Amino acid sequence: MIKNPLPFGKLKNLKKDHLIKDSAYMVFSNIYSKGMAYLFYFITALILGTEGFGILRGLLPLMDTVTIFFCSGIAPSMAKYISEYSNAKEHDWIFSVLVIMVFFSTLGAIFIVLLKYILGGGYSNIDTTLYIVVGVAVLSSSFLSWSRGALQGILKIKDLSKTWIVEHSFKIPLVVVLSIYLGVLGTILSISLAYLLGGVFGFHLLKKHLNVNTSIRDTLNNIKEKKELIKEILLYAIPIALGSASYRLLNDLDSIIIMSLLGAQDNGIYGYPSLLSRGVFLFASAIAIPLLPRMAKTKDFKNIKRALLINLILIVPVLAVMFIFSREVLMIFFGIDDYRASLSLKILSISAGFMSSYTICTSSLQGLGYAKIPLYILLIGVLLNGILNYIFVKNMGIIGGAYGTLISSLFIFTVVFLYIERIIKRDNKNN
Repeated sequence: MIKNPLPFGKLKNLKKDHLIKDSAYMVFSNIYSKGMAYLFYFITALILGTEGFGILRGLLPLMDTVTIFFCSGIAPSMAKYISEYSNAKEHDWIFSVLVIMVFFSTLGAIFIVLLKYILGGGYSNIDTTLYIVVGVAVLSSSFLSWSRGALQGILKIKDLSKTWIVEHSFKIPLVVVLSIYLGVLGTILSISLAYLLGGVFGFHLLKKHLNVNTSIRDTLNNIKEKKELIKEILLYAIPIALGSASYRLLNDLDSIIIMSLLGAQDNGIYGYPSLLSRGVFLFASAIAIPLLPRMAKTKDFKNIKRALLINLILIVPVLAVMFIFSREVLMIFFGIDDYRASLSLKILSISAGFMSSYTICTSSLQGLGYAKIPLYILLIGVLLNGILNYIFVKNMGIIGGAYGTLISSLFIFTVVFLYIERIIKRDNKNN
């Protein structure tokens, strides 16, 4: 009689494995949130018109980068330190971290308004009211980020994933209604409201697991009593914030520079091909999210090759259509017939191929324990992208932005791929 290689009992235990369940929740919520975020941009591109979409494409990268740098990086750092406290009664200090996050978010909101004058050019033509509303969005994000960090820290991953689903599920109907009636202002307001709703929902979930009845006096006293711990959390948050903000900048530095040098209309025209080309990142994310824990567990380099192959099989047909029929694709989706947009889509479709492959390689390196390497490569890539975009956009217009993005994406993919090859060779030698 042949024994069952995977007995029913083991299957039953596998279903009860919290790590597998948590991973499944996070994979679904991440893919869902990225898909809905893409839909958000697509809807605004259709509703706002070229100039309005250009303004939005100029402001949202600033909002996201400032939010990450001033606030969001603290949440995963807080989660790490929460998990090190086994006694739930010792978690009162997390409300002190919320105060710190609100403080830094306020600084970020002020900085957003100042960027109007720092960046100048097309940014100086945007109404100050929009900068103020973006600042409010930065501030409202702090409560949502904090609740997510707390839920992650106490290992309530299912509840954590629900906050992403709630935020993005509310954001889509809100953006449709508010953008139609209020334009760009309504679009940004929809983000603030979605953040607040997600934050309130996260706090409601948190109440089930922690004592949230901490007085303001105790919260402020904890800032003094736990100042060393809070200092550690802030220091640990710096590389996290730097890495996340760098990745955001790498993808949107072209839009920021085009907005500053050429204005909203040209940025809107460039935004259409940029949006279409980024659709391929949904495939890369779907592969990269489960790849990281698999690489961490198996250390099998064949998984990297499989992931890259699957990614190519998924994206090449899409990219080929965008490259060959760029003019027709832009006409179908946005009703725009502009040679610059058509050529930009061709160039950006190639760039998207490199960036999606880079995402796979980065996830593999993180799983192998080389988390700092992608950060170093990113920082160099952001610097290169900024220099190239500034030079090319000044001399070639929006097409220059596409070429600058292509060269920088090719560079970072080549560097990260060569580094992985080096690790593989070293591992083969040791074995």
